[in-house]
Amino acid sequence: MLTIFCSPKPFTNEADWNQRNALLSWKAIHPDIELYIFGSPAGAAEAASEINAVLVPDIECSPSGAPSFNAMERYVCKHGKYDFQLYVNCDIILNATVLITLRECTKLFNRFLIVGERLDLVKGQVIDVRDTDWTKSLLSMAKSGYLRTHGPTGVDYFGFTRGIWHNLKTVYMGRALCDQALLNYCLKQNIPIIDTTQSVMAIHQFHGYSHIEGGKQEVFFGIDRTSMAKEHHLAHSLPVITDAEWMFSGDGSMTHGRRTKLRHLELILRYKYQYHWPAYFFRALQYLGGSVTSRSTNVSIDDTLLSWERFSESV
Repeated sequence: MLTIFCSPKPFTNEADWNQRNALLSWKAIHPDIELYIFGSPAGAAEAASEINAVLVPDIECSPSGAPSFNAMERYVCKHGKYDFQLYVNCDIILNATVLITLRECTKLFNRFLIVGERLDLVKGQVIDVRDTDWTKSLLSMAKSGYLRTHGPTGVDYFGFTRGIWHNLKTVYMGRALCDQALLNYCLKQNIPIIDTTQSVMAIHQFHGYSHIEGGKQEVFFGIDRTSMAKEHHLAHSLPVITDAEWMFSGDGSMTHGRRTKLRHLELILRYKYQYHWPAYFFRALQYLGGSVTSRSTNVSIDDTLLSWERFSESV
């Protein structure tokens, strides 16, 4: 089964609806889902009580208030019931496809990390997961332009086997580079990363950044980003979802990921052999070939939705 954990914003204004909606979607994945809520923002205790989640109010944070992934993961690793563990941003709607995907991964790997692209609801659009048929509206929303692809640069869920994060340097969630820091760690440790874009249904609900002092500027350019960049040596050619060596294809089979040949060579040199200067050569070739988008093959929103539907049918 599955242990899910998160670190929500205050349950006020749009975040109140978004987060309660997301939590209800996770709770509906399976009757035995275990949920942990870290931190003590306004409304967290009430939300935890409503869905029978474990509230851990005291958690290590950065000076700007960003929660430590390391501290949360250590707690869940020690106290969680299940070996499948999943950190999710608290505005992400999920369904049971995430559990199916995790089970399929164990058929090939003893340890792994799953990450995938999300689809974004535009401002003003709402999905109510209390409607049992909510997934059936996704295709029409996409055709109307209300649901859009986000691309491989933002990771909103990390599913993994218990105990893979030994000696992980500090990662603060909700700040730029936290995603890349976790991907970077797994590439260095040779932990299989699996791109589950086409198997895990993940919908991002629109939100602003007013809950953070300094707003968007603090999230993307603040002190937490600077400290993670330095500690994890993240400066150029940052890892993204499409750098996963493996992926689920639309027919449900496990295949090699979406890396181009040049990107694959760059990553092998950087992470397997620690040959950084030769890796820069292959990185330069990618830029000369067009742009960083040449790193991978994109998946259309129609293909993603059809694939999600096939996985949902197996629930």
